[in-house]
Amino acid sequence: MPGTEIRLALDAIPMGGMKEGAAGDDKVLFVRDASGVRAFQAKCPHLGAPLAKGEICGGRLYCPWHKTAFALADGSLEEPPALDSLTRYPVRIEGAEAVATLTPEPAPKKTISAPVADVLIVGSGAAAVACVKTLRREGYDGRITLVGRETHPPYDRTKLSKQFLAKPTPPEKVLIEPDFAESNGVERLTADVTKVDPAAREVRLKDGRTLKAGAILVATGSRAAMPDFPGKDLDGVFTLRSLDDALRVSEAAGEGKTVVVVGAGFIGMEAAAFLTKRGLAVTVLAREEVPFAKRFGEAVGAALKQYHAGNGVTFAQGSVAGIAGNGHVEAVETEDGRRLPADIVLVGAGAKPEADLIAGIAPDDSGGLTVGGDLKVADGVWIAGDIAAFPEKASGQTARIEHWRLAQQHGTHVAHAILGRGGDFAGAPFFWSNQGDKRLDYGGYAKDFDRIILQGDPAALDFIAYYVTGDTVTAACSIGRNGAFTAFLHLLGLGRLPKAAEIEAGADLSALARDAA
Repeated sequence: MPGTEIRLALDAIPMGGMKEGAAGDDKVLFVRDASGVRAFQAKCPHLGAPLAKGEICGGRLYCPWHKTAFALADGSLEEPPALDSLTRYPVRIEGAEAVATLTPEPAPKKTISAPVADVLIVGSGAAAVACVKTLRREGYDGRITLVGRETHPPYDRTKLSKQFLAKPTPPEKVLIEPDFAESNGVERLTADVTKVDPAAREVRLKDGRTLKAGAILVATGSRAAMPDFPGKDLDGVFTLRSLDDALRVSEAAGEGKTVVVVGAGFIGMEAAAFLTKRGLAVTVLAREEVPFAKRFGEAVGAALKQYHAGNGVTFAQGSVAGIAGNGHVEAVETEDGRRLPADIVLVGAGAKPEADLIAGIAPDDSGGLTVGGDLKVADGVWIAGDIAAFPEKASGQTARIEHWRLAQQHGTHVAHAILGRGGDFAGAPFFWSNQGDKRLDYGGYAKDFDRIILQGDPAALDFIAYYVTGDTVTAACSIGRNGAFTAFLHLLGLGRLPKAAEIEAGADLSALARDAA
């Protein structure tokens, strides 16, 4: 309620730290440092995580769940996945108490003289949305046109393979904003793009129209890969990439009893966990014996397999020979002659980047388009997200990364570039995966690595693993070690991560990150 006051003893707020205060159901986050006490909304604007359980590193507050970063000085957004800054409340000091009044301070109004009058964005996913939100947040008032083939308003794709499948869920639960176009002053076009001509700075549509703009972002993302299995077109065979896919899978799960998930990647394993929660019998069929072993190492992969098996997921090793059924799927047949009964088959065979629209640029071996750190393909034309093979700063490698948050970071970077703020992209990649009730965090980039520094107990799903090439740590994954992982991610982004030998010797990353700005 506007005007409500929340009081907290100053001694309860650690210097250089934070503490949640409450009055009934109302809560705020008090932050205290040498410049005084400030108060912000208590929950992350992304998915409502309690920010008091987050981490403070070098003047930033990191969300405990998905590592959104906010500036402690004023609550402004510094890193996604949140798309909005924190609401700030006025604070006064009365004796030995800090008193916050729950009347939000007005957000500062920004205006900017932009070098372009209009922006055209191809795609409506994470990079596109982050670009739009950043442009508007920074005060850009020019025309923005968003063109893509999906009819739904922009939505959070990360939710589709998680709780969305655990029970019937209305599609509006995954929308970024129900009225995204209106709220952000965007003209939305539902259309198929057939070609982007960077030299002419124009986009051609299937219906014959040609669109031009002063700045163009191409963020077409990926489409689900479907191997050419016999029987792949039977009813009951699905991929899971779009909201429409998720709705179809969820509807089928309401009637089905047995599921075979083909592939043990992130989407497949997340879907397996949540469909099992829904009461279906789920078998995961994969070529590898231990899921994620190549990506995270044998110990971590084996622990995750054991965890899922303990929750009722069955694992089978092998390759698909075909999918059997008469009109509707009945079983998955393996190359070694087994028959796995199923009335739902979910194929998680990866994704193929939609990188074939840009004239004059051929995809590389990863399927992406190679660009420099500025993400430009021509003057006034940028790419972002899944289709971009870009120089990843910490590893020094060219990387094509299919992470939701990385796409958001790219979109934010391009928005700043459109507004005249040049430079190379230097963000630290990060993603999370809900493996049932456990959240796995992964940061950095390590396509290959020489060895792993493992701290904690993977079997108990309480660990952090660092991936080392030479004497350089370029990535880490963790379950249950939020403080150490957040410190790692912060230091990685600053380029101030200790060498592998120091980490192995017990370097206190949290202490190093506390004052690293």
